[in-house]
Amino acid sequence: MSETPVPTDTAAPDGLPGGRTPRLDPVEAERLFRRGIALFNGVRYWHAHEAWETLWRAAPDEERDFYQGLIQVAAGLLHLQRRNLRGARNKLSEGLENLRPYQPAHQGVFVNELIGEARRILNDLEAGYLPYLIPPIIRFTDASAPDFSR
Repeated sequence: MSETPVPTDTAAPDGLPGGRTPRLDPVEAERLFRRGIALFNGVRYWHAHEAWETLWRAAPDEERDFYQGLIQVAAGLLHLQRRNLRGARNKLSEGLENLRPYQPAHQGVFVNELIGEARRILNDLEAGYLPYLIPPIIRFTDASAPDFSR
């Protein structure tokens, strides 16, 4: 008797595509987003990635690439910290591609500034240099928003 393969790309019992979760409460989503930014600005790229991954799984289709781009840039910088230059190049490149449509700003952050800093690091890597890592920060467009860069 042969087993029927179980498809991995089908909807979960709750009707969501595999790997997706129900939308988050807007207050919780904002908290996670800002927590991810604070962790990123604190050079805690793995933890930022984890916070944003929760958002990415629950995000509507039009926001998924934004969160994935943030996750990939954080992963690229984590690879760079660990001296995995190939991984850093790949993830930074993928992250830039996903963030590009959200320029100049999205969800209250300067996307173009983050892209510029990540591009500078990627250019050094592509030229064969190990960049001196001055960690990029994510800045808010609104001066009244909390400053998590310190």
